Amino acid sequence: MVPVTVPEQWKPLGRTYNTHYYLLSDDVLIVLPDKGLKDDGASARVNIDFQTAYARMLGRRCSVVVVLDSLTSQDTEARRIYAAGMQPALFYAAALIVTSPLARAIGSFFLGLTRPAVPTKLFESVEDAAAWVATQRPNSKIHA
Repeated sequence: MVPVTVPEQWKPLGRTYNTHYYLLSDDVLIVLPDKGLKDDGASARVNIDFQTAYARMLGRRCSVVVVLDSLTSQDTEARRIYAAGMQPALFYAAALIVTSPLARAIGSFFLGLTRPAVPTKLFESVEDAAAWVATQRPNSKIHA
């Protein structure tokens, strides 16, 4: 697995105990889990809370670009929490970066088993994901 190099244009936003957050633009969060993360319900709650708090603070819907390559696993509860937390009132899209077979399996499981409420797709690069996310961007304020 190739480690993700954080480009200079990614603006640091913050961190939970297991994930770094960056901004690609004010409404596009890059989610970079720590290498080797075994994502479970507790981890998912902390991270979805960070993401939803940011969307509420911004006052408009956001998207997330999640680099799944650093995960070693993701359990059923984590998938359920992310799917429930990705509400259309707060988010307009989610892109999952998968460049390894394990990451592709985790991303495919997420898409196949949880039916996200916002448009969600797998990509092999942050650049491709960012281009797609830009096509999903609305011009609406949060109504939550």
